[in-house]
Amino acid sequence: MLDTLGEWALQGVKDPLRFAAQAVLTLSIGCAAGLAVSGGWRICVEATAVLAFGTLSLSAMMDLTRLVGETASECQTYLAAFVPVYSGIALLGGQTTGAAAYSGLFYAMSGLMCTVIQSVLLPVLQIYFCLSASAVLWGGQGLGRAAALFGDCLKWGLRCCGTVFTVVLGLQSALAGVSDSAALRMGKSVLSGFAPVVGDAAAAALSASAASFHLLKGTLAAAGVAALAACFAPVLIRCALYGLAFRLAGILAEGCGQSRSGQICALYADGAQLCGSVLVLYAFMVVLSTALLLISGNGG
Repeated sequence: MLDTLGEWALQGVKDPLRFAAQAVLTLSIGCAAGLAVSGGWRICVEATAVLAFGTLSLSAMMDLTRLVGETASECQTYLAAFVPVYSGIALLGGQTTGAAAYSGLFYAMSGLMCTVIQSVLLPVLQIYFCLSASAVLWGGQGLGRAAALFGDCLKWGLRCCGTVFTVVLGLQSALAGVSDSAALRMGKSVLSGFAPVVGDAAAAALSASAASFHLLKGTLAAAGVAALAACFAPVLIRCALYGLAFRLAGILAEGCGQSRSGQICALYADGAQLCGSVLVLYAFMVVLSTALLLISGNGG
């Protein structure tokens, strides 16, 4: 476990640290070159330094968005194996409606969310990065407004997806939990009324069986959430470290007098946080659905 945790930490830290070192080197060389020349040459050197730093930053952000898409795809592949097992345990425990909703509605919505991430959110985020860099490099209010528009659209899309998925999954799970609890109570009542002595024993056995399956379901849910956390954690750490690296690089750029590079750092720090928000939304949907199936439908 320690070796695995060390490998996760290395995966999340290695690329941001490499980028931080390259950013410091690029900004330092640009600052030194700018101080060494004067006049028209200073403008050329500053433009070259901004272009070099913008290219370095854009490459790092494109790699990060690609990694976010791959992580969502890996999570969906894992859910393809986890959902039938977990819903099968819930079905054996008497949660027929909840298991059907989890294996049907939740799995369909998780696949839809994965497709939205890969086909809509991440391309919009990449366009945002390109427009942000272009607005800083070439100037012009049009590019800046376009970049801000794409950023606002991405934030609005994340909020809408989170609200819709939470309401739909929460309502569906609540209704399924009420239905399964009612079915379990009805079954116990029928058994108790059918035969006074044997029926009570059968009803008690039914309650004990449901409780044992609930314990198994809880253990499986904890294992599934832990596996998903292991899938998401390195990428979330990388997003946070990229955001921190851009913040620190922006401070260095402003201190060296490279204001345009500082603007790139501020925009890309927000972009790294948006990458993390995309994964957090997906992880929240998965964990919420699993938890709702775990706590619902256990009344008797």
